[in-house]
Amino acid sequence: MVLSAVQERLAPWRAWLFPRRVCLEIQDQALTALALEGSTIAWCETLPLPEGVLVKAWPQQAEALGDLIGDWLIERGYPGARLRAVLPWGASGWRRLQWPESAAAQPLGELLPPDLGAEAFGAPLDQLDLCVHPLEGKREALLLGARTDLLEAWIDVLAQAGLALDGLEAAGVCCARVATGAQVPLVLFAEADQCWLLLLSHGVPRWQWRLPGPAQLPDLTAELELALAYARRQDPAVGMSPLGLVLSGACVEQREALLPALEGVASAGVLPIDPVTAGAWSAAAATALNGPTDRLGLLWGLAMAELTP
Repeated sequence: MVLSAVQERLAPWRAWLFPRRVCLEIQDQALTALALEGSTIAWCETLPLPEGVLVKAWPQQAEALGDLIGDWLIERGYPGARLRAVLPWGASGWRRLQWPESAAAQPLGELLPPDLGAEAFGAPLDQLDLCVHPLEGKREALLLGARTDLLEAWIDVLAQAGLALDGLEAAGVCCARVATGAQVPLVLFAEADQCWLLLLSHGVPRWQWRLPGPAQLPDLTAELELALAYARRQDPAVGMSPLGLVLSGACVEQREALLPALEGVASAGVLPIDPVTAGAWSAAAATALNGPTDRLGLLWGLAMAELTP
């Protein structure tokens, strides 16, 4: 009894001194959390959200959402966790930039077209948080961006939850990581109400297409067929590789209808991207998963960020 009481009193101090790490996938319909111990899944669960709590990744009820997330992690044994999160695809954007050698020393702001913010990110450049990744050996870079006020809103939500935010990532970047690891040049990311097709070149995004969601299968397959034909014209090798498939945690219930429909369009087949099937992760116990493992592709890409120099 005495030992149990001491351990209970020490628990908050252990959580503060040695915070546990959690990865979180944000979708309007649900949140999916993942905790790893090495390469073993200690806990993974999808939490459905009431309608209207999130709208296009924007917290509409920040205090209530923060309390919900904080209580959820406390109940599962992760109070005060350090958290990395991935936003829905539409909440961020990217563009591949090119410039002449003579412009290499100019400030970034002078190289960007004035209308780029509204076109690529849905907001003026001065309202965006931007990150530039130069591409090795080229006068090119990958520009990533998201609205500053959206990022600040999530910082406030997670502060309300009592969690430390280590970073927010773009879904497209996470998809690119797992597609590169799986050696597929095309990856389809399926959210509950939207799909996105990403074409990679040497591991870097080259093109993207916004497609209908899994609930609109006839429209999705028709538009996907056109996009795949275009991708094959850009890179004939694309037709020799399977189509990578990443499912969001919010749409796994639609996968049984989605997979055969995609197989009918992708000439080289479909490769569901799943860290457990691929052997990258294992589960401590079946109860640690709380659902199918083919919903973990995006979280796999998020976790890879800590392994990428």
